[in-house]
Parts: sequence; C-alpha cells; structure tokens
Amino acid sequence: MAKKDAKTSKGEKCENDIRRRQSADSKREIIIPVMGATGAGKSTFVNYLVQEERQKSEVGHKLTSCTSELHPIWLNFPEDDFLKHYTITLVDTPGFDDTYVGDTAILQRIADWLGKAYRDRKILGGVIYLHDISSDRFSGTARRNLEMFNHMCGNTALKKVIIGTTKWGRTPRDIGKKHEEELKKVHWLPMLEKGAKTKRFDDNHDSALSFIKQIVRDEMLRTCLMIQEEIVDNKKIIPETQAGKELRYTLQEVLEMQRKMAELEQAMAEGRGDDVAQRAHEETRRKMDDLMLQIQQLKVPFFRKLKRIFGFL
Repeated sequence: MAKKDAKTSKGEKCENDIRRRQSADSKREIIIPVMGATGAGKSTFVNYLVQEERQKSEVGHKLTSCTSELHPIWLNFPEDDFLKHYTITLVDTPGFDDTYVGDTAILQRIADWLGKAYRDRKILGGVIYLHDISSDRFSGTARRNLEMFNHMCGNTALKKVIIGTTKWGRTPRDIGKKHEEELKKVHWLPMLEKGAKTKRFDDNHDSALSFIKQIVRDEMLRTCLMIQEEIVDNKKIIPETQAGKELRYTLQEVLEMQRKMAELEQAMAEGRGDDVAQRAHEETRRKMDDLMLQIQQLKVPFFRKLKRIFGFL
C-alpha cells in the first residue's frame, strides 16, 4: 500500500508541475511524438501539417529508411480557434528497424530527446503510433516495433496513445477493414483495453489535424512516459529500462544464427549453390556482428549493478 501511495504522490507532483507551467504560459507548448515502424507513413503524416517546405521531413519511397534522427517540428495554427492557443511540437521518430542505424542507437536517441523534454518540464500531450493498414500480415518487424513502443510508454500512459492506420488508398476498403478488425481483436487488444484509441488517417491535412485536436481536446496533458521516468527520475541507463531489456536477444537466437552459419559454410565447402550460399553467408555474418555489438551495448556495467544492490542509485 505504501508503494502505491508513493507512486500517487509522484504522479500528483508531475501534474502540479505541469499545471504551474500552464498557468504561467499564455501559449502552451504541447509535444506529440509520432512513432511506428519504418514505412508506416510517419513523415508523410507530419508533412501534411507543415506549411514551410524547409521544415518538411524526407519521405521514403524505397526499401531504405529516411528518418534515422529525431526531427522535431514546431507548428502554430493562428487561424484555428481551438489550436491557436498552443504551440504543437511534432517529433518525427525513426523506427526500430532502421536500414543504417541499430535499434540500441535509435532507442538511445529517442530516450535522450524525451528525457531532456521531461527535465525541461515540457508537456507531452500524447503519442501517435502509425501502422500501415495495407500490409498483408502483422510481420515480425511490426510486432517488434509495437513491443518496443509499449515498453517505452508503460501501461499507465497507453490511455494517451492514438494508434493511427495509414495507406488506406493502397488496399481495397473491405480488405483494409478486415486488417483493422484483426489488429483490434488480436495485436492491439491489450493496448485498447488499457485505454489506447484507434483512428484512420486519410492522407490529407484535415485528417492529420484531427489527430492533433483529439489529443489536445481529450486533455492528454499530464502524460509522462515510463522511459522518461526511468531515465530521469530513476536515473537508469538504457540497458536497465524496460525498452532496453526488450532489445536483448535470447541465447537461443544466437545459437540459431551460429547453426545457420555452419550450414552455409558446409554448403560452400561442398560447392553447393556457391553464389547464393555466399550471399546468405555474408548476410548472416553481418547480422551476427550486429547482434554481438547490440549485446555488448546492452550490458549493464558491473559497478552500476553493485550501486543498485547497495542502494546508491
């Protein structure tokens, strides 16, 4: 019971700090991160709200990802009677399947940015998570991004999440609806049960703006993501956070890669499928190298473990 009271006090302190800032500022800044897998349409969504060309994000039409850095964009809507009182900071974020940057580096960049915003007492209004509705199946990449997103948010903050479905124009409407129904009943159900909402993005300015208005209108102004509290309040490093733990591969996955490497090497030695085996061998070797690097990056230093054990952190 004491533990729960401590959490409540901490939450009330966060809300009181936000209220004091709100009363001091005539025009409040609301931060809204836009997240999702590579190719989900994050940059396209953001660009529909941006009026200045120099502020627009690069949109990818190839297999390689374009956004590997966080791209914050400050927006004002002076002609809108409701939003004219706010400055909206949209943050275009990279997916956890970036072509050139490892997942650990991506998580570190997102955590650093959100941590600084939290320290500066910036208001995190809500989070938009985008999913490509035209995808034929819920792939391992989509699942991995969603799991990482959940661990970054934490259960309490899920009620501040809008899951947006994109690219409705790329698939027949009836098929898109079937995909949407399956996602709601299976893959998104735990999030929806904790208060997350879904919304369709129709590839136009008004549709994108409706997401922003819903976040502000629903008073999503008291949200602190779990990773912000872990990094700032609990002074954890990335490997110690729930999102960091999610990135760790199991020993079984390492052993499976090693087995595949051995099979490919044997095939090459026997002269079977030389070109194909060579390419597969190189690709598996690259994945193994990336995996070993990630395992090293996600190790918690021994001295930090000791400090936590003895209560110095």
